[in-house]
Amino acid sequence: MKKKPEKTFAQLGYPGRLVAVEGIDGSGKSTQLYLLKRWLELQGLKVFFSEWNSSELVKSATRRGKAERLLTPTTFSLIHATDFADRYERQLVPLLKAGYIVLCDRYKFTAFARDTVRGCSTDWVRRLYSFAALPDLTFFFKAPLDVSLGRILRGRPQLKYHEAGMDLGLSSDIEESFKLFQGRLLKVYSVMKSEFGLIQINANQPIEKQQEQVRQRLAGSIDLGQYELDKLS
Repeated sequence: MKKKPEKTFAQLGYPGRLVAVEGIDGSGKSTQLYLLKRWLELQGLKVFFSEWNSSELVKSATRRGKAERLLTPTTFSLIHATDFADRYERQLVPLLKAGYIVLCDRYKFTAFARDTVRGCSTDWVRRLYSFAALPDLTFFFKAPLDVSLGRILRGRPQLKYHEAGMDLGLSSDIEESFKLFQGRLLKVYSVMKSEFGLIQINANQPIEKQQEQVRQRLAGSIDLGQYELDKLS
């Protein structure tokens, strides 16, 4: 049986639009999405922000599993999929039906990259998230590994166990493990860039330059005037 091509929310007839950002840890994607959110809000548009691993129903279990290092690659994948499904059904879909621009700090592409690098089957992971439509725009912020590492360490004293991929036993040195793990993620993102049409942004540019490019691509793809707050029905 031939697999049906995935569709975006626009192609499915939703009035709202979903914009996602992807990239390795330290790529600056969250900063760029925050700036985009503020820019859209200042224009008086209907905007909602959602981030990865933030469901109130699942967050405590995820935190405990990470803290006690109880998560196998499969349970890691399933618990994040549960989190995503909860937010998708309770937040994303209702707001897209209500005509909002929904900004996602990471979408299912994060799972496609992280879970497969941790050893899960690519086909299995994709089937797990097959209920979710594709974003209408996805920005992939690509930064050199040393730059990403430096940004993280300027913000806090040390790397986190899982963001460094320490659970994979790649290296006993946490910074080296980070580079190896995140380097593998970059390779997966490079493949997905072509497959899913991710819009690559050079994340080594000044923050303002990156934001200018994001705004231009967004405004060129979405009629922002449709999403003014005073047009709420």
